[in-house]
This record gives sequence, C-alpha cells and structure tokens, in this order.
Amino acid sequence: MKIFKTIRDKIAGFVRAVKKGAVSFVKNAPAVILVIAAAVTVTGVCNYAMLRRSRPELRTSEVWSQGSDVSFRHVAVYPKRDFGRGDVDSVRKSLQGIVDTSAGIRRKKSDKAIDPEGWVDCYCAFAAASLSVEHNGQDMDGEADVYAVGGDFKAFHPMEFLAGGFLPVKAVDKYQIVLNDELCWKFFSSYDVIGAKVTLLDKEYTVTGVVREHDDLKFRAYVYYDSLNEPGSIRSYEAMIPEQIKGAAMMDVRNSLPGYDMSSPEHYVVSVTGRYGIGSVIDNMLPPGETSAMLSDYDLPFWEMSAQKVTSEMFMWVVITGVGCIIILVTSIVLLRGIPVKKNGRI
Repeated sequence: MKIFKTIRDKIAGFVRAVKKGAVSFVKNAPAVILVIAAAVTVTGVCNYAMLRRSRPELRTSEVWSQGSDVSFRHVAVYPKRDFGRGDVDSVRKSLQGIVDTSAGIRRKKSDKAIDPEGWVDCYCAFAAASLSVEHNGQDMDGEADVYAVGGDFKAFHPMEFLAGGFLPVKAVDKYQIVLNDELCWKFFSSYDVIGAKVTLLDKEYTVTGVVREHDDLKFRAYVYYDSLNEPGSIRSYEAMIPEQIKGAAMMDVRNSLPGYDMSSPEHYVVSVTGRYGIGSVIDNMLPPGETSAMLSDYDLPFWEMSAQKVTSEMFMWVVITGVGCIIILVTSIVLLRGIPVKKNGRI
C-alpha cells in the first residue's frame, strides 16, 4: 500500500533531515511521530494486559460457575460502620431467600439454610497483633496483620500454597493458623512447619498452612473469626451470587445490607467480576480523585488496596493508549493527504 511506502520514505527522509536542516525535518516529521505513537500504543496495551493477568481474583466467578448454566458474580462489600456476625447472618438470610426464589425453591422456616446453599460467601476482620513462637530452643515474637476469616475465604482469594492448605470452611479445630511466607520465614527460616505452634493473644494455634499472596511483603497470618474472643468489626464481606440478569447481583447485595442507602452509603460495594475491564476502570477513576476521596475513611484489606492501585495504573495505560491512537489517526490523515491521487490514469 502507498501509505506504508510513504511512511518508509518519510522515515528515510527524516534521517537525512537531521543532516540537512529543519525544513526537511518538518516535512518528514509526521511519519516519525506515527511510528513513535504506534510504539507507545503497543506499550500501553501490553502493560494493561500484564496488569490484568497479575490479578488472582480476576476469574474467581468463572471458576465457581464451571459446570453450571448460570453465571455468577463476585461482589465485595467494605463496611465503614460497625459490622458484626449478626449483620452477616442478616445478609445471608436475605441473599439465601433471593437465591431460593430465583431457583424456584420454597423452604419452611424450620428448613432455612444456616450457611449459604447454591452460592458462597466469606468475611473477615483484621488488626495488627503480636505473635510468638518457640523454635530451636529460642523464644521469638513479632508483629503481624492477623486476618480473622469466616466462610469460604479461599474461594475468593486464590493463593499459592507452599505447605499444607488453608483453613477448612468447617472447622474441626478452630485454633488453627495459616502463615504467609514472609512471617513463616521470619519465625522458622523454613516452610516445613506444619504442626508447629504459634501463640496469639495467649492462645496456642497450630500451623496448618503456609501461603504466598503475591500482593506485598508484609507479615500476615489467618485464623478463624470464631477463635477470637473479640475479633473486631468485620471489614470485608464477599459473596458469589448467581446472576440471571446482568447487574442484578449488585442490587441484591445492596438491598440485603442493613441500613444501606444509595444517597449516603455506609458501605463500599464493588463488583469484582469485570472490575478490570476498560469501561469499569474508567468509571472507577472518573471524576479524578472521587473514589480515593470516598475511600479515605475506610479501613480496607490489603487485597482491595492492591486492586485500587492496579486500577489506577491501568487507567494511566488506558489514557496513554488512547492518546497514542489519536496521534496515529491524526498523523495517518496527514500522510494520506500527502499521497498523490491518480485521476484519469494520471497523477
């Protein structure tokens, strides 16, 4: 095509322009700008794609819905006010009724499900705490972020297991603990620690797993929510809801939250499913600073803070890619206008 030949000639002319002067440079500059813009655009697309692939929660809903004719949506709730087990039970009761109605299931009051049936959820509280171990005849202690979890936490947060496994949904022994790799190495200098004992808040816990989270390098541990006398306010509630109509799951969760008001929400509700699509990234970041200002009063778990950071980086690459595409379009028009057009067999 003539445009590619024109670009090649223009680039060659640019090289000569460096030696001959500014007039020739101006003449050949559009082709060079086009090449640079194309390189920037490709870089933006590649970096955006790499950031998407780095998110472990990206396909949790797809994994859960495998083998089912119904799609599922992963919805996360981050409460700003006090939110306890009673609130979780209230949300579960409401969502179970919605799921049962959608599936055509009728239950007697005595048959109401205690735990989710046909869907799944999890919740957690977290705080910094002191842990101690006795290893090789030495007493060691340190601070770590302790996440007190309930429900099927692993279904929402894929992790790499270096030893053992995560806390089972149904606790056989509620005094079990999972360490992340950073904390495990600090205490034991090894990942072969299944069965080791860790003391937390004057209670002895048994190590059942070692995980790597791929989000940061902080010391972190996981225990059952019910193992703590005062686990604190729940800071994260997540549900995997069957969705017959797109967007219905978000509305179902919002309507199930005690005291939720769209005009003045006390909870930040986000659809994790699809949150890294271009449209969702732009919507989250515009107007600039609105989301970050709203979340300044929230105590967010590490994975949501990481997700917000990644979303911000994605938005940057979306903008760069968009600017590159505009420059490509404009310079292509300029180059096309410079190509001689044949009329009646003559140029």
